Amino acid sequence: MKQILLAIAFALLSQPAFAQGRGEVPPGTQEVPGSSGAMEGEPGCSSPGSEGMPDTDAVYLKLVSKAAKSGLKSQLYIGSLIDLGMHYNRAGKSAQACATLTKALAIVDAGALQPTPLSKRVPDKIIEHHGDGTVSAEVVHKPMPYEETLEALFPPLVDSEIATNKFGSAEMHIKRQIKLATTNGVSGQINLMSAYSQYANLCKKMKRTREAAIYQKKADDINATFKGL
Repeated sequence: MKQILLAIAFALLSQPAFAQGRGEVPPGTQEVPGSSGAMEGEPGCSSPGSEGMPDTDAVYLKLVSKAAKSGLKSQLYIGSLIDLGMHYNRAGKSAQACATLTKALAIVDAGALQPTPLSKRVPDKIIEHHGDGTVSAEVVHKPMPYEETLEALFPPLVDSEIATNKFGSAEMHIKRQIKLATTNGVSGQINLMSAYSQYANLCKKMKRTREAAIYQKKADDINATFKGL
């Protein structure tokens, strides 16, 4: 678990807003409440960046309405739907989460965002700066809006589909997530590990125990590579 947390922390630190300078933010980075400091789905829980804000339907629905003013095909609107869907998952409202996240995916798949050409996919670079006995690191990140939006969207969508017994859709979306792997080393591996872990969970529920063991091992193998972080 410690290895996973360290890797996730590193990945988050290396992922600046992929729409920086365009007035849009990636999913999960809006000024909305999260779930730290309280049980998931419990009224009044908040994220470190929005202390005291209630984790309620009304808060997220208001943000969706606000984002809609940027356009129903904008990254901001898609991101607000993803955040709403994640909130519904935390609140145990799996059917509403599934419907909301499916809507977000439909907008992306309709062409609101376009895949980044392979020739333009540039891995993150970490540049170390040394001076006065200190070392700092700068992450140079090449935005990939389509891929990064789907990386944020698929995990909660699959969770909601598994919770509502939509196993066929869940498997299809997990396979898409696996194929999506980006060129970003750590974050790409984190997303792949998440997809394999979800696939293992899905296979268990579908009584496909042999496949479940295979995908769990794939997830564990990736986790083992983070020992040095």
